[in-house]
Parts: sequence; structure tokens; C-alpha cells
Amino acid sequence: MPGDPPTPIEAQIEATAQRPTDSSASVVAEEVHLDKEAEREGLSVVDQIAPQNAEQRRAIAARMVQTFLAANVLTLLGVAVLVLLDEFNLLSKLASAGDRIITHQVIIGLLAATTVQVGAITVIVARYLFPGRSRDA
Repeated sequence: MPGDPPTPIEAQIEATAQRPTDSSASVVAEEVHLDKEAEREGLSVVDQIAPQNAEQRRAIAARMVQTFLAANVLTLLGVAVLVLLDEFNLLSKLASAGDRIITHQVIIGLLAATTVQVGAITVIVARYLFPGRSRDA
């Protein structure tokens, strides 16, 4: 509108148009830094990115835990099928007690593997969610 004050861009264009055009005038380029512009607006770049980063960390940690649970549930279902097969073979006299598929060694192996998995997942998620100081510094 004709009576409205000019916007900052219009004012800058007008000021540029009114500058003398003699060849002795030097043009000074102004450096623009995104972090300084963000700080001028009220939040630093780090402050703006931090909530998104924290949300990503939570989402990845939740996925890791879900994958861990799904893998262990599938393993337990597989073991349950093999136990049922063992029992069927014993009842049908197709196999003797010494020919079982699921022995005490298999059970101990599953317990040990599950313990290692829980520990590894806990360490990975904890380090990812709560990063320490940079090792480079």
C-alpha cells in the first residue's frame, strides 16, 4: 500500500538505489552465519536441534528394544516347537530319552545368550541415550 512503511527488504532496496554510483565507492560484503542469525532470533542452532535429536534417540532406542524382544520371542517359540516335537517323539516311541533335541546344554546356551544380549542392549541404549564427553577433547 502507498501509505504503509516499507518492509526491511524494501528499505534496503531503496537505500541501495540511492547510493552514489561513483567508481571510488567500495562495496562491503556482510558475512551471514546461521548460528548468529538463530541466536538473534532467540535460540541457538544447538538449542533448536537438541529436541529433535533427543526424540530421534528415543525412537531408535525403542526400535532396538522392540527388535530385541521380537528376536527373543521368536527364539522361544522355536524352542517351544522343538520341545513339543521332542515330547511327540518320546510318546510315539520314535526316539529315546537320550535322543532329545532340547537338552540341558541347549537350555544353558539359551540362558547365556539371553544374558549377553540383555547386557549388550542395555549398554548400547545407555551410551546412545546418554553420550559422555567426546574422546577427541
